[in-house]
Amino acid sequence: MKVFFGYENIDTPAPVSVYDQQEDLIITSHRDEDLFEAIPLLSIKPLRTTLLFEDYGFTSDSEQTYLYLDMICVFYIKEGEEQEKTMFLLQAEEELIAEIIDKEQRFFILGSQHKLLVKKWASAYKLTIEFILFQCALDKPE
Repeated sequence: MKVFFGYENIDTPAPVSVYDQQEDLIITSHRDEDLFEAIPLLSIKPLRTTLLFEDYGFTSDSEQTYLYLDMICVFYIKEGEEQEKTMFLLQAEEELIAEIIDKEQRFFILGSQHKLLVKKWASAYKLTIEFILFQCALDKPE
């Protein structure tokens, strides 16, 4: 997982280091303070995506997978009984956008509006979960 920034319809004399592209969306590896409206993107290599994926992300022209960072929450299960994990994941499946494995850890991605619900499900199944925060990428540059 890596954070990138998307810029739509860039019209600037300054050269932009293009990492990837999706139609008129230019994807770079850094936020440019001179350009407006940076769209924070999370690059993932999904184990699988669900039908909800297209509401929260896209596949670029070069077949890379991105999610809109401000629309998602990413978490993993730290502790819990296997049967409880299974039941929790069955419950979460309806809202699941993607599942990934990064550094041998299994991560689940849901819409950010479901964060509180995920916490409640985890509590009900007596699981410890941890959300991954990307807040520094969402902050506006000073």
